[in-house]
Amino acid sequence: KKLAALARRRGPATMSNLSCEPTCSGLEKFVLYQTMSHLYIVGCDKRQASYRVLKILRAAAGGDCKLGDVATEDSCAYSKVELKEMLEMIHEGNRTHGGLSRVATGYGLLGFARFLDCYYVILVTQRRKVGQIGGNAVYGIKATEMIAIKPESARSGDQSLIKSLVSDVNRRLNPTQREIAEQRYVGLFQFIDLTKDFFFSYTYDLTRTLQHNMTSALPAAGNGEGGPRNAPRKAMYTWNDHLTRELGDALDARSAARWTLALTHGAFVQRKCTLFGRVVNVTLVARRSRHFAGTRYLKRGVSDGGKVANDVELEQIAHEEGVREGVFSSFVQVRGSIPTFWTQETSVTMPKPPIVLNRVDPTYAASRAHFGDLIGRYGAPVMVLDLTKQSEKREREMIVSHEFRRAIEHVNAHVPAPRRVRYCALDFSQVSKHRQMNILKALEDVARWTLYETRFFCSRPRAEVSPGGDVSRLDVGVGDHAGRDDPDRARAPPLEQRGVMRTNCIDCLDRTNVAQFTVGVHALGRMLATMGVFKSATLESGSQVVLVLMELYSTVGDLISLQYGGSEAHKKMGGTGPSASAGGGDDAARADFGAVAPKHQELLTSIRRYYSNAFTDRLKQDAINVFLGNFVPSDAEPPLWELESDYYLHNFHVQTGTVLSMRARRESWLSDSDSDADGASPRR
Repeated sequence: KKLAALARRRGPATMSNLSCEPTCSGLEKFVLYQTMSHLYIVGCDKRQASYRVLKILRAAAGGDCKLGDVATEDSCAYSKVELKEMLEMIHEGNRTHGGLSRVATGYGLLGFARFLDCYYVILVTQRRKVGQIGGNAVYGIKATEMIAIKPESARSGDQSLIKSLVSDVNRRLNPTQREIAEQRYVGLFQFIDLTKDFFFSYTYDLTRTLQHNMTSALPAAGNGEGGPRNAPRKAMYTWNDHLTRELGDALDARSAARWTLALTHGAFVQRKCTLFGRVVNVTLVARRSRHFAGTRYLKRGVSDGGKVANDVELEQIAHEEGVREGVFSSFVQVRGSIPTFWTQETSVTMPKPPIVLNRVDPTYAASRAHFGDLIGRYGAPVMVLDLTKQSEKREREMIVSHEFRRAIEHVNAHVPAPRRVRYCALDFSQVSKHRQMNILKALEDVARWTLYETRFFCSRPRAEVSPGGDVSRLDVGVGDHAGRDDPDRARAPPLEQRGVMRTNCIDCLDRTNVAQFTVGVHALGRMLATMGVFKSATLESGSQVVLVLMELYSTVGDLISLQYGGSEAHKKMGGTGPSASAGGGDDAARADFGAVAPKHQELLTSIRRYYSNAFTDRLKQDAINVFLGNFVPSDAEPPLWELESDYYLHNFHVQTGTVLSMRARRESWLSDSDSDADGASPRR
């Protein structure tokens, strides 16, 4: 009744603003042309009705100038005929120097990279469709091309050509230290395989949640994510943010967004289910944060700015197809490293390094910043499910779990009751050792607790689910099939998620994935009941939709684990529920339910993870730091490979804060005690 009354007050016109239809997209097809002095990037929309031109001066692109000094965009859009005439005119004007030639074609511009020498343009040359959200296609990358924007000198006659070839050979055989460093940085940049686990969409903002994208036009205050609603991208999940930043400075924000794609890293998996004659698409979108990103042992805990390692936002979307858009529902949960200062020093001889609290933070400023950021993004409450061990004969995980609990107690002591962190500790090992306790039952209790506190998003609710799981139909525009509702009838307002569940173990990989799957199953049951697909909010363990969801979570768990830990996940979902196998990197005890992975497969996974952590993680971490712009090469600074650690690349506030405080202290000391009365120079 309350929902119906609210719907009548808001009216059908307001609810019609909820949409997931494709928005006005940017440029989708690109062609790169070059002359001796310029590079021309021509982009067009999907229908090839409007063309834009970005011109870059090659003669200056190799110097110390910025991209804004050499890149300009034509203010007008061209038709196909007008573009052809312009290109022919450019070709005729440069005929004596080789004319205009085509360099490459592609489907997306990722941005511009620069190290020590020149700029490089990164172009998506091949794409593949991996799914869609509503009418918005989502693509992965099949191939990219990195093109250097270098100046060329004019050649006249065979003698100049021969001299140029000889000079080029000599330069390649005897490179300078600067050229060697440039090629090494290019190699590190290209070490990031953009063809794996990177996704983009021309018409849908993958960096933000479905709830934000669909409710951003509503007049209600706030959308559960904090920040302005008209923000085109969320920089936290835009992995090519550094590559597009200079172009954004050179052009206005709208033009830069039109030219470049927002690249999301993580996972995108989707399956279609037929439930009682109704088609439902189930999608999992995992967005990996670019802040404090890295490999398993080299990135632990939190940075001084409140960014945690292995921060992943996992969104579960259900879409019932209909004549129009259909009905959408989503549920968001996050995972991330324990937000305190701790580390593990890896080595070849130590497969499982000890956990060390490496910094003292008496006021837990970083922890407070992290939870403040979560509340700003998702609203309150923030639910914490801590899966680390709470009891050990030889303390290991307990060291950081106890520090985590003290940090939460400190945070809660300084915030009002509605914004306090809700904490729950669940020790897999302890629960599994007791015959009268069941880990699955414990996780189900946590799931019910979470959904009661945070709820979920539904664009057009047709039923209401009580905290106890009872389903009652709504009497506002819910009598017809999806997409066939009378647009003049009042509809229930959308349900919105407020708050989020944050799950962690030590690695945030294996146990975390099992727990998130359990919460996801309970969320999906309530989502489908609210959408009017099922009459019950409880899903049978062997139903098709549960098996599909289990497959999706298992796939996402493996992909995230490969990105972060170097191997597939140890813990798998199998049988009638999530299963946890003993041993392995996350070292959770064997559970009493589900299938257990074969010993030889488990051993192989452990070996792969150990090899990656011991031998390749440092190179991978350097590549991530270069790609994300955490380290910007400079002739005046030592190269990346000579740094003992990348600590200050992520904790820059510590570095600058120390320098500033020492400088201020020195100036105060000089002015107070070391300056002569007559203005003489201070003593040294």
